[in-house]
Amino acid sequence: MGTNWKAAYTALYKVYAEDAYSNLAINEALRDSDVSSQGFVRVMTKGVIRDTILIDANINRFADNGIKSIKKRPLIILRMGFFAIARMNSVPPYAAVNEAVSLAGKMTPGEKGFINAVLRAFVRDGGNLVISSTDDKLKEISYRYSFPYHLVRFLSKQYGSADIEKIIKGLYDIPELNIRRNSNACGRVDLLKRLHDRGIVAFVNELTQNGIIVEDGQVVSTPEYMRGMFSIQSTSSLRSIESFNPEPGDKVLDLCAAPGGKTAAMAEMMNDEGVIIATDIHEHRIRLINDTAARLGLGCIDAEVADAAVYRSDFDEYFDKVLADVPCSGLGVIAGKPELKLRVDLDELPELYKLQYQILENAYRYLKPGGTLMYSTCTINKKENEQIVTKLCNSFEKARVIEYNSILPYNKQVGFYYCKISKCNNL
Repeated sequence: MGTNWKAAYTALYKVYAEDAYSNLAINEALRDSDVSSQGFVRVMTKGVIRDTILIDANINRFADNGIKSIKKRPLIILRMGFFAIARMNSVPPYAAVNEAVSLAGKMTPGEKGFINAVLRAFVRDGGNLVISSTDDKLKEISYRYSFPYHLVRFLSKQYGSADIEKIIKGLYDIPELNIRRNSNACGRVDLLKRLHDRGIVAFVNELTQNGIIVEDGQVVSTPEYMRGMFSIQSTSSLRSIESFNPEPGDKVLDLCAAPGGKTAAMAEMMNDEGVIIATDIHEHRIRLINDTAARLGLGCIDAEVADAAVYRSDFDEYFDKVLADVPCSGLGVIAGKPELKLRVDLDELPELYKLQYQILENAYRYLKPGGTLMYSTCTINKKENEQIVTKLCNSFEKARVIEYNSILPYNKQVGFYYCKISKCNNL
């Protein structure tokens, strides 16, 4: 068990101390560790991050000098111990205490006694994560779903008090895993049979043309994944691309394209006929796009380094379709990336709004008359979504909204927004 705890600690330290993304931190820790259970490491790491706010409130109850007096390394170990005791039925409380104290002996020896005392006090108290009593409904929601209070208030102002708990719960619950079959490589029924034969529990995603929900099983280690028969893509994201509907022979521009999931989905829908220019500002992320295209056997994708916020005259009114999946706050995908809720700074969002609009305006200028532009984000913040689109339509008289969808994080979906905009040629 010790190696599992150490790997989870390593991943958590990267998330808390180095602002790493949890998925990348977990994968790196697993590569560098000889663990007995990858599942344990993933559940522990994601769970601790997901419940950080509630866990910290409970640590504060048992730490003599409060949580603010605890240094980063012992605090991470305490969070792990509290989570294991309260949430992991497979780990007896005494074992959780022993593992945490043993880990402290390796990582922060001077704090072993303190960690032991706090965890044992938590166990004696019942080992339950207590929600602080409050008359403030939004604060109660904040504690219940371990969600920053300022973000609960922010979203409540946009969606109202009647729906806010449903939204925040949706951002807490673990989202479903959807895969997108490569329509150029296999049929959906055939892929389902292949997965079932490998003991993977999966079924057709009725909300999509090419989606399959995976309920249980490791899909990315299968030969089918390696052969490019499918990719991981959320239902919400896939729905946006299927609505966009690029066709064989189209000239498509994909701005901010990395890591290339939507790019590949479009190429598959186009039967790999036509051209997709996929841009990203970072060279290493261009490699991700190329790797994805290579695995899926797609040849119509031309990936290049470019800053989407900088206008290019050579792209002016050149493309049949343009996808602007812009950088965003990520408030719709917190369920799968819980570290995001701990990092969102509302004071920084106005600068993000400016960037989003600049990219959208450039995207519109690159669109042929009669063409279609898709603006999308993985946030549910209306100031990044509806308000950005409204600004564009107010600035360009030929811009017309032809379809939009604000997908809220209900029923294990991730939050997502997309809007199709045409450049009318008959005005």
